[in-house]
Amino acid sequence: ATAWLWEHGIDSITPLAELLDYGTPKTCPIRIGTRLCDAPPHSMQSAETVQSPILLLFFTGELGKITNSTVKLTIGEAIYFTTPEAMFIAQSGAVGAVTVTCNAGAPNGKRLPPQPRRTVPKGAWSRLEHWEHKTYAPASEKSRLAGAGAGLSDND
Repeated sequence: ATAWLWEHGIDSITPLAELLDYGTPKTCPIRIGTRLCDAPPHSMQSAETVQSPILLLFFTGELGKITNSTVKLTIGEAIYFTTPEAMFIAQSGAVGAVTVTCNAGAPNGKRLPPQPRRTVPKGAWSRLEHWEHKTYAPASEKSRLAGAGAGLSDND
């Protein structure tokens, strides 16, 4: 999801860092997005708050492929359209309530073409590194005996 958004010129690293820092299972756009793709609705109005809702945009793109239709994502005042072939931004705006609509008709707005490599915001990168370090096991005999790494049998 983050790479797809990044390719379309949308910063996905900062929202991912915010999701990891503050998100809860109920507000997770990845959980909500996979639920959308598992059972495509004709229209879904989210009554719940969605943390980092821009991450839903990837899932609306996938939903467009699944349903072979245009999908409209509204996040507050911002409006995005995804089709099986492309993504469009019709209007920028403030974050707010989230609505996903399948079979939304012809997309309008500016098509977002693939973008060249971009620079990750330093603040977001350091927040992701914080989460990365939580996955490390200490390099000690105790952690190896507990199952970290190859343990006592490193035969590859």
